[in-house]
Amino acid sequence: MRAALYLRISKDRTGEAEGIERQAEDCHALIKAKGWTLVETYTDNDTSATSGRRRPGFEALMQAVERRAVDVIVPWNADRLYRTPADRLRVVEACRQHSVSLHPVRGSGIDMTTPNGRMVAGMLGEMAWAEVENKSDRQRRANRQAAEKGKPWMTGPRPFGYERTGGTLVPHATEAELVRQAFDLITSGASLLSVTRMLNRAGARTTLGNEWRHNNVRVMLLNPLYAGLRAYAEMPPLGAKQTARSRPPVEARQLVPGTWEALIPEDVWRASVAVLRDPARTTNVGNFSAVRHLGSNLFRCGRCGDQVDDQRSGEPVMRVNYTNPRRDGERGHRIYKCQRCHTSRRADPVDAFVGAVVAARLDRDDVADLVAINRANGTEVAALRREAGELRGRINLLPDMLADGDMTRDQFARANRRAQDRLAEVEARLTEAGGSHVLTGMGGPGTGKRWLESDDMPWRRAVLVAMVEVVLHPVKTGRPKKGEQVDPMTVEFRWAGGLANVG
Repeated sequence: MRAALYLRISKDRTGEAEGIERQAEDCHALIKAKGWTLVETYTDNDTSATSGRRRPGFEALMQAVERRAVDVIVPWNADRLYRTPADRLRVVEACRQHSVSLHPVRGSGIDMTTPNGRMVAGMLGEMAWAEVENKSDRQRRANRQAAEKGKPWMTGPRPFGYERTGGTLVPHATEAELVRQAFDLITSGASLLSVTRMLNRAGARTTLGNEWRHNNVRVMLLNPLYAGLRAYAEMPPLGAKQTARSRPPVEARQLVPGTWEALIPEDVWRASVAVLRDPARTTNVGNFSAVRHLGSNLFRCGRCGDQVDDQRSGEPVMRVNYTNPRRDGERGHRIYKCQRCHTSRRADPVDAFVGAVVAARLDRDDVADLVAINRANGTEVAALRREAGELRGRINLLPDMLADGDMTRDQFARANRRAQDRLAEVEARLTEAGGSHVLTGMGGPGTGKRWLESDDMPWRRAVLVAMVEVVLHPVKTGRPKKGEQVDPMTVEFRWAGGLANVG
């Protein structure tokens, strides 16, 4: 008889396939004892049979059965071949149609061509599936209990920024500070690519030893673990296919205060989530600097005063445009052009002049005064954090009060709705207050040069907006002479916080 081996284990933590080797040894011994001929071996290593995911080895085996290339299937145990009822029915029907029997190492042979054989296969399959469901129920309950107690996940890859010690998480000696810097950057207006570059330039690697990329940086910046919060959501039903769309976002899951030390405040994490979830945010990381020019839609027109474009209310009126192409076919000069009165200014010399002035301002120590002004609400933020924790604790206690008969269903519904509404309001205020000021840590010699040479245009523009409003006034008529400098009187700087102009 032509025999086909099927080998599978659900988890191979070492990647050395030692479990597969043990199964293969026993199966080869059975085939030799029976005098069968081994025609093919099909393997699914580190692959679950209950997750609903495709098993390449299993699919290839079913194709061999359809081709009538085998007479007997030899697994180590029947539940290695099938676990879910759908897979079991598929195997039974295919074996019945093509006269293929099943002979596991652990157990007696099953003749799928007879009613009794198919009945035995069904009974064994139902027993295996019942054990899977019971194990899943125990695991769900254990996961829920651990989440309610605020215990961290202790399986899977280690979270960057933490060490696993004594059943909990402790901040990593060097990675923790990089995590804080990453959150500060993203909440202060820097791009996701800028954060990625910061981590790679610091020599950091993911906990799997890989270079940082924008997708795993995004996952890190969305993780409430760094704010000391444990996120929990019920596992999907057995056999259900999990997709990114089917799982609720982490911020929408149940959040419980964790037992480990937070690396960032909750409001900073919520600000990071708000930035990354913003539908208006540019997601084309390969072209992260979609706004390539310093003053596009930022510089105001001096002739129109503080007026804005009627079609796009709230935006400045100076936008980037180009003059007519030159005779040699090259593109014309880049200009800032008012959309209302059509006043225009050559952009390159204006950007150079504005950049030099702002860089000179950044080299002075008094830039930190603007940060202090924006940090005046620290007391309110602390109170919001305490209230959010109290509300979550109250929400978690309400189901127990209902179960103990301390309140009716109507009382529970009203109390839960009021607490949830207030928590949503508090979380929204925390999100608003959690953004790191873009000027944090800036100021002093060398800061201006770092700003000028940065290739992160969104961050450079965020710094500009935090410091000054630039107004471009009309210049004298006529074509500017070659090498002519910008007239400082035609560029007005309205410094934030009452800062004086650079003398």
